[in-house]
Amino acid sequence: MNILIKFFSIFFLTNLYALALDLESLQKTYSIETTSTFILKILIIVAVILAVIIYKQRAIKKLNTELSIKIENEIKKSREKDKMIFEQSKFIWIGEMMENIAHQWRQPLSQINSSVLVIDDILYEKNFKDSVIEEKLLEIESLTKYMSNTINDFKDFFDQNKKQEVFSIQNLIEKSIYIVKGTFKAHYIEVENNIDTKYSFEGCPTELQQVIVVILNNAKDVFISRNIFKPKVQINLDIVSGYYHLSICDNAGGIKAEILEKVFDPYFTTKHESQGTGLGLYLSKRIIEESMHGRILAINQSNGACFKIILKYEG
Repeated sequence: MNILIKFFSIFFLTNLYALALDLESLQKTYSIETTSTFILKILIIVAVILAVIIYKQRAIKKLNTELSIKIENEIKKSREKDKMIFEQSKFIWIGEMMENIAHQWRQPLSQINSSVLVIDDILYEKNFKDSVIEEKLLEIESLTKYMSNTINDFKDFFDQNKKQEVFSIQNLIEKSIYIVKGTFKAHYIEVENNIDTKYSFEGCPTELQQVIVVILNNAKDVFISRNIFKPKVQINLDIVSGYYHLSICDNAGGIKAEILEKVFDPYFTTKHESQGTGLGLYLSKRIIEESMHGRILAINQSNGACFKIILKYEG
């Protein structure tokens, strides 16, 4: 646009100047001073002034635009730097907090497991057998072990040398379902695990287990809050273009469109503050992306929400 203005300004002034020279030549030849010549000179002066003003305005506008973009970029860089510093300090604080929690929890968890063993021994000595009691004792032992492992996993989250192993995805899903089995059964929530036994993945299994438990617990909370009739969770695994697509879907009606893109934001929650901190899905996203080098998505399907975990398929 600026080039066109410059071109037409130069073209206009050049023609006016040429015309003025022709008239001036005629004036000298015939010694005639005409009013039109005087007016033409005035117009040339006005045209030059207008052209200079337009050019200056365009130049100032361009400069202001460039300055605005530069300032906006610098502000963005500053905000990103501040955000990075905040994230680093926040996770240092989380690490310290988890260290304190680990210190406070280990002894009580150990005592709970010891109590379970004592109860089990007493029942054995008295030859008392009850399948329900045995199941509940096993459940207590499994849950305390899971809590202890969770503490270790959060402590080791940023450790680049953490243990990687090949594990069965189906077995991991079964262990995750077992963690929430009690509350799911209490609220008549059905879980359908459609994963084949042959699929495996190399990584940190307890971290993926945490992600799955978070998703299952969130589904349970939605089922309860919305009083869903015949609540059900379906877990499927497909291989698409060299990637695992692990889907955990519910029939709770889906996630509202206005919050769908916010579900992985830190501290974002639709629950009461006493029921959630808004860190579950945020930490799940970090585990999948940073530790397992995958992706996690939240989408709506026909009758509910679907969380999809995408991981590299090694074959």
